[in-house]
Amino acid sequence: MSQEEKKQVCPTCMGKKVIEGVCETSSEWQGKTADGQVCTPDQKCPTCNGTGYVK
Repeated sequence: MSQEEKKQVCPTCMGKKVIEGVCETSSEWQGKTADGQVCTPDQKCPTCNGTGYVK
């Protein structure tokens, strides 16, 4: 019998490979951006290096 390599889902990104950006709205930013929102960009998960699984 061959033993399968079991992959553990990355707890940081929950297996999605990418951590989605977050948008916030504040009245302070109304003049700085058109819709008053400031967003962080999506980024590759640093824990699993974008694989979605922990080795």
